[in-house]
Amino acid sequence: MKTKFKLGGILAIIAAIIGIIGHYALFFQFYQAGMHAEAAEPGCEILLEWVHPLLANMGLLAAALFIVSAYGFFTQRRWAFSLSVFGLILTLLGSFFVNIPFMAAGLPPVYFALFFPYTIIYFLMMVLVQRLSWSRTLLALLIGICYILCWMNGIASTSRIITIGADLFTLVQKLHFVAMVGMAVVTAGILLKPREWQRVLGLSAGVTELIVGIPLGIVTTQELGRFSLFSLAPILSLVLVIIFVWPGVWKKWTGGEEKAE
Repeated sequence: MKTKFKLGGILAIIAAIIGIIGHYALFFQFYQAGMHAEAAEPGCEILLEWVHPLLANMGLLAAALFIVSAYGFFTQRRWAFSLSVFGLILTLLGSFFVNIPFMAAGLPPVYFALFFPYTIIYFLMMVLVQRLSWSRTLLALLIGICYILCWMNGIASTSRIITIGADLFTLVQKLHFVAMVGMAVVTAGILLKPREWQRVLGLSAGVTELIVGIPLGIVTTQELGRFSLFSLAPILSLVLVIIFVWPGVWKKWTGGEEKAE
């Protein structure tokens, strides 16, 4: 037990150091470059001017949570793991999404240098510290990726509304964020204490993203003449909806409830 708390504290400190040093260094090096990149597509400058610092703030807030989590681990507090889960959910979004507009603007996806170490810390924290099953750990990660993709569709829709004002983006924009919040809550819930209401919430969030994401993916694919990144969220949402409704899968993979409440 003491070894588990010690390892959790060490991982939390490493995560905090990565976040603080990484976000400060990368932000000051690439913020201005992102806003003035000549290869930027319409709307990228909006994402890089406003969303980049927002995501950096998420990363720094996550670092603060990791520091407090480390204190909790070293003093053997039960809430330490919960705080680290919230930190990971914030920082995985903060270190992943900004790479997308960076690549669209012809810049290197430098924030993957933070995302991949955080992914490793995620697995170490879940499997070694909290000793969760691999199925539960991987399912939560899959739902967490969907939460990031729903965010991506919402933010990208916002930039399209500002730049071209298309009615379809205006119609579906807010519901992408609704689906994102639902997926984020289910991600945390599976890692902390799986419950039937989380399965229902995940199913609702997945169906919502299907309703607003499929038309968006079809239209943008036709406009671009190639696969649209708007299609990623509804594709993964469809996979998750199947998992949520398949008899016995929720209980088997999470160890949680699967009954009427």
